[in-house]
Amino acid sequence: MMDAKTIVRKFSDFKTLPHVALRVAQLVNQEQATMHDFEEVIRLDPVLVTRLLRLVNSPYFGLARKVESISKAVVFCGIKQLRNLVAVEALRSMFKGEDKRFSREQLWLHSATVAILAEMIAKRIFGLAGDEAFLAGIIHDVGLVAEDQVAGEELRLAADDLRQGKGSLTECERRRLGTDHCEVGVLLAQEWKLPPEVLKAIRFHHDPEKKFAIPSLSAIIVLADFMAFKMQHNPVPGAPVPALPPPLARHVKSMMVNYKIIVRDLPAEMAKARELYHSDD
Repeated sequence: MMDAKTIVRKFSDFKTLPHVALRVAQLVNQEQATMHDFEEVIRLDPVLVTRLLRLVNSPYFGLARKVESISKAVVFCGIKQLRNLVAVEALRSMFKGEDKRFSREQLWLHSATVAILAEMIAKRIFGLAGDEAFLAGIIHDVGLVAEDQVAGEELRLAADDLRQGKGSLTECERRRLGTDHCEVGVLLAQEWKLPPEVLKAIRFHHDPEKKFAIPSLSAIIVLADFMAFKMQHNPVPGAPVPALPPPLARHVKSMMVNYKIIVRDLPAEMAKARELYHSDD
């Protein structure tokens, strides 16, 4: 048995978030940070520079003239979009590998789906900016990545228990590992200097007793996570769909037409995100 701090420490020994991602996260939280500061950090990572230039020159931005300088790309991209791009790039390599009992590839697809759904819900249902929702969605299950790396067999036993109906995912994790991915994930997110609302969303996205304010980032992530599970984007093949807390279930029922449109539009949004965020390999 291990506690969350032990898993985070062991994970950090061999899978730290790249320096560039950490520095960008820190700069976002510094009011005095300038675009030049961001440029100085990003230019040290050639892969990220390539991705950034690809992003600002994509149809998503629709610019009339091609952008070829890092400084102009940073300005067009914007700080929060830049932070999300860095987070995706830093995390993507952590999800490599396939397994019938616990799929890292499916975990990446689940995380990406939750991120895109969360952004859509924030914008379309609640009229909010979607940047924080996307970030919380892409990072919400990072605790599972750490558990997989540090205690892979115990996590797979927890996944087996989940499929056999022996409790929720977090209950099965606590029985097999001594902690759960929400607890582990929030500790990692604290180390990476992510915003407080993102931390809260990570910590409580599997808590059925939590009373979520509507709208709040935590509520948005729970809704997006539920929808991703309903669409079979699940890192634990064969696992049941987690229940939606009653207040959120009533909210969805009252807005069912809007949510059906989000489900209808999801494939196009996923394709757009794949163009922006995925590698060529």
